[in-house]
Amino acid sequence: MNLIETSDLKKYDASIEGVYHIVKKGDTVSALAKAYGSTQAQIEQWNDLVDLNHIKVNQRLRVK
Repeated sequence: MNLIETSDLKKYDASIEGVYHIVKKGDTVSALAKAYGSTQAQIEQWNDLVDLNHIKVNQRLRVK
């Protein structure tokens, strides 16, 4: 069994937590990626998006 040091646990939790954005009218994945310093591919993967052109207003997306 591998044990996680307390200092490592904080790093691990922060990476899982992420940053989320509620989609507003006019938002695009490419604009969100640029605004949050992520890539479109990362946002697609984090949110299991099938089509980057079909995000909905009020949809909660992980962006970082």
